Amino acid sequence: MSGADARARIVARARVLDAAGAPAGLAVDLGARARRLSRRLAERAGRGCAPAVDFADIAALPDWASWPTERRDLFVHLAGAMACAPALRRTIDGRVLARLARRLGEATLDAVLATPAGLIPPSPCDTALASDAGLRDLGAAVLLSELADRPALSVRLAHLLDAQPWPLPAAVGQAALHAARGSLLALEAGAMEAAA
Repeated sequence: MSGADARARIVARARVLDAAGAPAGLAVDLGARARRLSRRLAERAGRGCAPAVDFADIAALPDWASWPTERRDLFVHLAGAMACAPALRRTIDGRVLARLARRLGEATLDAVLATPAGLIPPSPCDTALASDAGLRDLGAAVLLSELADRPALSVRLAHLLDAQPWPLPAAVGQAALHAARGSLLALEAGAMEAAA
């Protein structure tokens, strides 16, 4: 990778983080003055602004932060469902399974249910399975588990995910994150093969 490519990559990551600190729904192409005003208004509304990050945080930005919104939304919900995989394999609540199938897609839900027993440590998932917002918050906690040593970056990315992540044991977060990433890649590869 050339120096120019490396600089372009760092600038792109910095732009993702700049947009992540802005209130939800704010156009990313606003000028610096408009972004500062919108952040102040968000602070007054009680949402608070995202903390400043340093260069090392920009370099540590996970790949999913710059994915298209639809793919990132699927990934965050898939990560939440993966964290609940042990509970989902035991559930008989058809409403929960139907809602997850609508949210994730049937093939994705099947991948979650096919997760080998013992791969993901059990965790309390009742709240996460009760609503899409709960699943999103748990999924955000899973995605942010890889950034436990970077609190400012975690807060900014929680803004990007429009979620309020819960505390999650590191073992659950890491296992669910790796399983979700593997499942997403397998599902996308299968979709490309089917289209060819």
